[in-house]
Amino acid sequence: MNKTQIISKTERHLKRYYRWNSQLYDATRWAILWGRKWLGDYLRIELKELSKKNPEAPSAACYVPCVVEIGCGTGYHLSALAPVFKNSVFYGFDASAHMLNKAYKKIHKLKNVQLREEYFSSNSLQPSSVDCFICSYSMSMNEHIPTLIESIHQNMKDSGVLYIVDFLSTSSNWFYRWMMLHGVYIHSEIIAELQNTFESVEYESKSGFFGLYRYGVVKAIK
Repeated sequence: MNKTQIISKTERHLKRYYRWNSQLYDATRWAILWGRKWLGDYLRIELKELSKKNPEAPSAACYVPCVVEIGCGTGYHLSALAPVFKNSVFYGFDASAHMLNKAYKKIHKLKNVQLREEYFSSNSLQPSSVDCFICSYSMSMNEHIPTLIESIHQNMKDSGVLYIVDFLSTSSNWFYRWMMLHGVYIHSEIIAELQNTFESVEYESKSGFFGLYRYGVVKAIK
């Protein structure tokens, strides 16, 4: 199966899987998607630094940071960040219309957020146009992460940053297989893949669900 076929397969799975899971997502994912608040703390620090480049002045030359979340789901991060950082523009990409419908209810009054029903690729935005990418448990929803990482890198500005929170590893074969049945791929090679592409990669990891897996926050700089 080539890259295009893998991506098409993944996109079909996401649309199908979240058609029903979108109804339960916000009520249930707190139990397994650990670290999202942890990531949010890092993002607030990063976006605060970006906003310093954009003083509140009515100027056509005013710098507007561009923030993109891949796999934005029901808008957990967008709804928390966009109201605070009003001088930044946010894009939320997700392959599932049902998840985006949930997100829309949270952010529809915000003028600095755009939602796109689209599987993110290198053609989704202008090259070298994004200051900050966010992937919150979306890397693991992709079977072939080198393609996604390269697409992010191509669309990122020089010195742009990618923040990830996701599963990093598991020593449990049954958990690994069980997650794969649900279209979740625990990529133990994710750090190495990022190091092959980005100038700098830093990460912290913690034990999740009584040692069943390790998850972490990753920061990659172009």
